[in-house]
Amino acid sequence: MSILRQILAAIKNEWPLKLFSILLAMILWGYVITQKNPPIQEQKILPVETAGTPANLIATTIQPSEVEVTFKGRRRTMAAVDLSTVRLVADLSGLSTGEHKVPLELQGLPENVEATIARRLARITLDVKSSIERQITIEPIGKQAEGFRLGKPQITPRKVTIEGASSILRQVARVVAPVDISGLTKTVQKEVAVELRDERNMLIGGLRIRPTKVQVTIPIRSMATRTVPITPQLSKPPTGYKVSSVQTSPSTVTITGEESVVADVEYIRTAEIDISHLRGRRTFTPTLVFPEGIESVGVGAATVTVTTQQVALPEAPEEPAAETGEGPAEPGPDLSSDNEAPSGPAASGAGSGNNSDGNSTSG
Repeated sequence: MSILRQILAAIKNEWPLKLFSILLAMILWGYVITQKNPPIQEQKILPVETAGTPANLIATTIQPSEVEVTFKGRRRTMAAVDLSTVRLVADLSGLSTGEHKVPLELQGLPENVEATIARRLARITLDVKSSIERQITIEPIGKQAEGFRLGKPQITPRKVTIEGASSILRQVARVVAPVDISGLTKTVQKEVAVELRDERNMLIGGLRIRPTKVQVTIPIRSMATRTVPITPQLSKPPTGYKVSSVQTSPSTVTITGEESVVADVEYIRTAEIDISHLRGRRTFTPTLVFPEGIESVGVGAATVTVTTQQVALPEAPEEPAAETGEGPAEPGPDLSSDNEAPSGPAASGAGSGNNSDGNSTSG
């Protein structure tokens, strides 16, 4: 009892001074807190992430895809924490296909830090997940150097696997690997990112590609040019006719290709021209037939004028005429036979002749 009285007496002794000291300490503590370590806030834009997505589904749309989050805390606390580890997550567990309103939650928020989310819900659409395989097409961009030509490109690998929502996969019309060939004079090897295009050649996003890049090799070869004649190819003319003249315009064509191939070309022929019913003159426009690896410089067809004429038939041989005059006489009847006497005019005129006045005389 005496101890309690002593404590009370100590408190009452100069209590105004003691109360003032306590108030002064609180003021000093508040000053230190507010001035040296004041409360601050920081805004960050966080992407909306998904978790718990069913294995056969995939999120096709997330609205909004990003949300502003405001973090609050003391300066020293805020300086000591790593806000980059904070995630804004939408849990899709147990959901089916279609559009859903999903709550957003913060994960990884440090202690002594408060956060305010600008949007609490996100609209998320789920679709069935699928995959397809597609071949890759090289898409040259730009123009190769003058006098050079692209060879057959090689791609490794030749196919990619595309995964994503079925509704988006149906939009994929082409898989391309664009390669810039502007001004190239030698074979190019590049690692190229694969792009997905729709029927309008627009890029498609929201799909996963494996692999995302492919190795592309495009051979670039030097080209040679040469001017060679154009040779028309004609079928047989009608029976009894022959080709009398053939006129070709232009008569030559300039070709281009690899040097070794161009050197072996002596002429360029036309597609066969059917003259099996041609009696007279006619003009044709056949295409030109180029060997593999050869291209024309500006000319793809020719104008060919063909004239046929009838062949003169050989004259029939004349039958030999009866011979008269001093030629050898044909053998007469055999007069040596005693059994048969010659008959006819030759016989009746054996001893007779014709005079100059045509009267008959006898000897």
